[in-house]
Amino acid sequence: MKYGNEQQRTAIFNEIKDEIIAMSKSKYAKFVMIKMLMYGTKEQKKKIIEAFYGNVRSLLRHTIAAQVIEHAYNEVANATERALLAQEFYGPSYVLFKDQGAKTLSQLVKETPAVKEQVLDHIREALTPCLEKSSLAHSMVHHILFEYFEHASNEKKETLIETLQEQLIHILHTHDGSRVAMQCIWYGSAKVRKAIVKTFKTLVMKIAKEEHGHFVLLAAFDAVDDTKLMNKIILSELKENLTAIIQDPNGRKVVLHLLSPRDPRYFHPKYVDVLKQGDGNSNSKKDAAVRAKELLDYFSVGVVEYFSDGMKEHLVNGSVGIFLPAVIEKSTADVTPIYAAICDACNEAYVEGAENHVVENAASHFVMKKLVQMDKQRAEQGLPGLTDELMQRIPEKVLQSWTLCNRGAFLLVNMLECSQAPVVSKLKKSLSSMRSELADLGFKGASVLLEKLNAK
Repeated sequence: MKYGNEQQRTAIFNEIKDEIIAMSKSKYAKFVMIKMLMYGTKEQKKKIIEAFYGNVRSLLRHTIAAQVIEHAYNEVANATERALLAQEFYGPSYVLFKDQGAKTLSQLVKETPAVKEQVLDHIREALTPCLEKSSLAHSMVHHILFEYFEHASNEKKETLIETLQEQLIHILHTHDGSRVAMQCIWYGSAKVRKAIVKTFKTLVMKIAKEEHGHFVLLAAFDAVDDTKLMNKIILSELKENLTAIIQDPNGRKVVLHLLSPRDPRYFHPKYVDVLKQGDGNSNSKKDAAVRAKELLDYFSVGVVEYFSDGMKEHLVNGSVGIFLPAVIEKSTADVTPIYAAICDACNEAYVEGAENHVVENAASHFVMKKLVQMDKQRAEQGLPGLTDELMQRIPEKVLQSWTLCNRGAFLLVNMLECSQAPVVSKLKKSLSSMRSELADLGFKGASVLLEKLNAK
């Protein structure tokens, strides 16, 4: 099939076209069907998919044939064909008479509201035999579950949730499966939520790094009131694997949500809209702010310890450095160790051409600028800022060397603009001897800094 020409493939297809179902169930012949779906003509692929009509439910429960159906559904079928395959879960009439118009359950319910409850009952009945580990691995089952949860009443959801509570780990890696898992968390009782969270044990890092799975962790953060359990099962594993999680784009969302839930600076509105669907559920009793604070208290110490080690690498890694402002602003633990680590990373005189110096590197300069700009806010709270720490820990000669590069000069400008009067006075005094040198430098940062130093 792979290396043959179209004429040879057609000859093979003509030989097997009446045995599609039987071959799909065969341990070895299934590979011929999968290859035909990969390399056959458009018409041949269509004929194979049409051969499945009327047999979809039984084929999905067949260990071998389910692999062929899954490949056809995910890799070959167009939107209409996928809908026709899925419709066999809607009831006998949709098995016998294909409705080409209604592509999804939502469209069907919108066009014929009266059939909604009947179809949901059929879906529940058809899904029950599929709710075992082998069948739950298939994305078509995830899609049918998602449609069911979209339209079922809370009472109907709760019944199915009890069946699914220990199986969700097998479905949350797909879009539809993750949305089903989120609904199970939102609408499950405290007992059910506890059972769900326990199934995540040892798998938290894997889930946090998944494109769709990480949404389930965010839903748990938003809904599960038992924060001690969350710390024991989920947060402890996150803290143990922070390096791997923070290096991953999905993992970063998990950490940022713990630090600053749904913050528009870090989360797109559409992202937040998905999480808002679980707001107001009847099984979450704690105030959202209280729950978030308790989780943050558990998480903060581990995050501060993580960022206090290897600070230079964190600063120059743009995807990691962006966490520092969030940690400084939101952490409930003492962030002095982070400031101390930043000072240690900066405590090196700038030498012309040293692009990887913390004050000249683009990524670390951006982070440092953000942290300095937070000094005013921290001063209002009676807390020391980064400029205070830099002035105490960085030698005067090192500070003066920063004026020799554009970004270093601009960082000093930020320090002058965002600090309290005593700190500004001390910094100006430290830099006063650099006025003549700044006047001879040709970059913009030098002229702006000189202007600031000359201002009264």
